Amino acid sequence: MSGARTDLTTGLLGLTLSGAYLWVARGIEDSLLADEVGAAGVPTGVGLLLGLAATLLLLKGLVRWRAESRAQRSPAGEEGGSDAPAHRAAAGLLLILLAYALLLSVLGYVLSLSLMVLAVAWYAGGRERLTLLGLAVVTGPLLWLMFDFLLQVRMPRGLWSIWLGA
Repeated sequence: MSGARTDLTTGLLGLTLSGAYLWVARGIEDSLLADEVGAAGVPTGVGLLLGLAATLLLLKGLVRWRAESRAQRSPAGEEGGSDAPAHRAAAGLLLILLAYALLLSVLGYVLSLSLMVLAVAWYAGGRERLTLLGLAVVTGPLLWLMFDFLLQVRMPRGLWSIWLGA
């Protein structure tokens, strides 16, 4: 399957899932204790972001499709290759995400998120140690501050906080 066809198919699937997600999120009822955002606020935001990402992927697929069709019409337009490197890269990112999910309950949100960001940045090619360390040190606490403190969404503390008596 060509890259353009993959992008178009994934974009259409994403738009479909986004629409279904938004439809279900719209049906979430607020309780008497709900704040201004309501119970459906975060799911609606996630659905809208999914729809935006799917739309951008569709646009990317259309641009790639036009470029691939132009390349096929030109005599020097032989572009072979496989999607194996992209699949290996996706598998590596999936393994990092799996490690994050497994470590989350033990290390807690801040530490496991910092380690995940560090691993993804290194996997993406970042090799400058000071930059990677700074990114990891800033990202975890900053996202914890945003979710736990500002949005009042309690994030997992991890077992280490119990072990230390916190």
